Amino acid sequence: MNRKRKDDWFSGDDWNIDDIFNNLDGEFQRIRKQMDNFMKDSFEGNISENNKRNPFVFGFSVKTGPDGFPIFEEFGNTRMNPFGKKGEKPTVDTRREPLTDINETEDQIAITVELPGVNKEDIDINVMEDKVEVNVKTESRKYFKSIDLKSLVETESSKATYTNGILDLVLQKKESDKPKGTKVKVD
Repeated sequence: MNRKRKDDWFSGDDWNIDDIFNNLDGEFQRIRKQMDNFMKDSFEGNISENNKRNPFVFGFSVKTGPDGFPIFEEFGNTRMNPFGKKGEKPTVDTRREPLTDINETEDQIAITVELPGVNKEDIDINVMEDKVEVNVKTESRKYFKSIDLKSLVETESSKATYTNGILDLVLQKKESDKPKGTKVKVD
């Protein structure tokens, strides 16, 4: 069963179901190698002064997309460039990228963002037609997440709730951009 995909690591050549498991193994090995190298650098003191003052947070989630294929999402404040220069060290940002989940229906987009340890008053949410930014800046916690939306949304219809460290956003999609026309009577 061969299929073509354009938007992920299955792109390019034709592939089959066995390739999914080969790619999963490769993706897990890549992430494990990044984590091992980062821990080695931190124990040997090969990180910058700024990075020494911040906790290292790195993780990933794997979920099944609507087409049945795995989707990897990394989160945290540690960034490693797998295609960077040899010997390039990872960076640690002062802000953490929270774990996020996005669910889309025909008329809504629901976004769940994990923001433990903050008060709802500290959460700054900016909703644009094609993007959502969540920002938290407190003395002890800093989070930032920029989420590109696949559909345009009505910014005024946004609703947010925050309970037990979980932020839930519900956004209404804009009506279809299908061309609207007028029937013309032929005389």
